[in-house]
Amino acid sequence: MDKQLVRQIKKHRIFYLLFIPIALYFIIFTYYPFFRGLIMSFQENRLIGTRPFAGLENYKLVLSDPSFLSSILNSLIIGFSDMVLYFSLALLFALVLNEITQKKIKQGIQTIAYIPYLLSWAVIGGVWALIFDLDGLVNRFLALFGTEPIFFLATPAYARPLIIAMGVWRSMGYFALLFTVAIMNIDRQLFEASRIDGASRMMQIRKIIVPSLLPTMKTIIVLLSIGVLTHFDEIYVMVNPANRSLINTLLLYVYENGILNFRTGSASAGATLVMIGTVLFTALIRRLTEYDKEE
Repeated sequence: MDKQLVRQIKKHRIFYLLFIPIALYFIIFTYYPFFRGLIMSFQENRLIGTRPFAGLENYKLVLSDPSFLSSILNSLIIGFSDMVLYFSLALLFALVLNEITQKKIKQGIQTIAYIPYLLSWAVIGGVWALIFDLDGLVNRFLALFGTEPIFFLATPAYARPLIIAMGVWRSMGYFALLFTVAIMNIDRQLFEASRIDGASRMMQIRKIIVPSLLPTMKTIIVLLSIGVLTHFDEIYVMVNPANRSLINTLLLYVYENGILNFRTGSASAGATLVMIGTVLFTALIRRLTEYDKEE
């Protein structure tokens, strides 16, 4: 081993020691499951004993399964809707929040908006189930106008909008916080100079704030693109036989095949296809947004 490399390792050994637990975590919980799943996708569906090589049979089975094809459509509809709404509403919320001059009020609103992101999907699903239950807050409000109770959780027409709205409610505050931090880092002298030149507040937003937020916008778009095909938690806590056909996503399909139906090979093939799709889509978004291009 190169002596200079050895000296560098000894010099920074504390950092390498701190890195070991992180490396072990990713090896055990990310890389090993991925490569193990990749191998299983080429094997027959067996829980115990040896798994004979099955070639591409699992992939053929998955790609010809109507449930898998419908889960792709559901994932794309929910994923793109989330992507657009998370981004646009978070940006709008951050811009409005920036106009509030009272610091305590501003911080209070920001904190309230961020709190849902700290909650687990199980808690959020339970809260939304109570709100939209037959005897929930929404139906009680509608009853004031003589409207018959609506079973939102079991009505297909409301399935996707509820899932999308729940995701927006949970995540908007987080992405708005990213935009808010970026706005705070804009050079204040730019605003002073534009004010002297007679620029209106709307002009400052268009000519200073929005252009300055472009790097943050690119980052958020890339982050959101990763989640387009990987919705699971919010679907799992809200799915039922009545709305399954409209919100059955790719990862729910993988979960049901692998955990509930014990079709390990098919589930692994589905998971591999989801991973490939996510990588390709994220790479496409990075290219379209010129994410790796230096500003």
